Amino acid sequence: MLFEQPLPDHFRGFAAVVERDGGTTYPAICRAVAEDHEVLALLDGAPLPQRRPLLLLAAVHFLLLSGVEHALASHYDTVAEVRGIPFDRSGAVTAAFADFCRAHRPALAELIATRTTQTNEVGRCTALMPGLCHIASIYGWQEPLSLLDLGTSAGLNLLFDDYSYTYRAAVGDDTLTAGAAGSAVALECTARDDVGPLPELRLPAMAARVGLDLSPVDPFSDDAALWLLACQWPDNLQRFGRLRAALANVRAAADPPRLERGDMVTDLPRIAGAIPGGGPLVVFHSWVAAYLDEEQQRTLAREVQALGETRPVHHLYCESPFETPGLPTPPSPVPREGPDLATVLVHIGPDGAPVRLADTHPHGYWIRWWPGR
Repeated sequence: MLFEQPLPDHFRGFAAVVERDGGTTYPAICRAVAEDHEVLALLDGAPLPQRRPLLLLAAVHFLLLSGVEHALASHYDTVAEVRGIPFDRSGAVTAAFADFCRAHRPALAELIATRTTQTNEVGRCTALMPGLCHIASIYGWQEPLSLLDLGTSAGLNLLFDDYSYTYRAAVGDDTLTAGAAGSAVALECTARDDVGPLPELRLPAMAARVGLDLSPVDPFSDDAALWLLACQWPDNLQRFGRLRAALANVRAAADPPRLERGDMVTDLPRIAGAIPGGGPLVVFHSWVAAYLDEEQQRTLAREVQALGETRPVHHLYCESPFETPGLPTPPSPVPREGPDLATVLVHIGPDGAPVRLADTHPHGYWIRWWPGR
């Protein structure tokens, strides 16, 4: 588990991950923080599973988005855009970050002790959408699906059918579009190899939508919505804007999803049992099982399968095998050297057989749907 790493190594590793994703602000900050024991000590007040770089980074981002005045604000694209101030490209972000942490240590410590990282990444709907289409096609598109989202945060992915989707071939001009045309939440995804292997993309009929989270985010709360935005990278305005649009969408929804507070393992039978009907139930989670230890991950998989005693249950998850060794993720169809570092979309149907449907980008920027799935 990543939270068992020494904290400086975790910051260095997070810097590399964000850098691969095109970020520059957080990699510079994280490498500097890894050498700054005073700043690292701010995370001492966080529970062990939350003792991750993003919690500190989000706390700083939250205070800046809240209007706290400091020179660091001009180094964050998101804050500069929201406040309408010039962006500082001087490269002095690391010194400004350290100064901010020292100047606002009590406020940061309180946030770190009381908040949890929440990354309601709607981009992952580019994997959820074809996954649900795959399941709906099993029933000839005749059975409405019930969707239970574990680690749901603000429940934004439960409204996947309010968003528009464009899948573009990595080579050539082939394009597939789906979803709600003209939506303010427009998701674009590169289909690696080609777009042919993707399943038929049409919106499945939905019977119920429920989210379960240990600390669900109320999208109608300005404070909670701001914290969700603070968990975004400050130099990725596209993701930031997409999340703002998704929050506006759920606030305007005629029937917002029902969000339940509870543990994704121990409270799963209770929440799933309260979802009406006997039709197919899809239990979905993405980038949340990494916060469980290996035995808890195994227990989660068993609990989901046990739900199938009363109705058809489909376990659909989008997780990193490297961080979730307790989940029954099949190996890659393409042999690889070293650990399996991809994010993978796995489907376990009522027969209990895991199928690796696709490999995906952690934020949904690309997908490789495996042929024959």
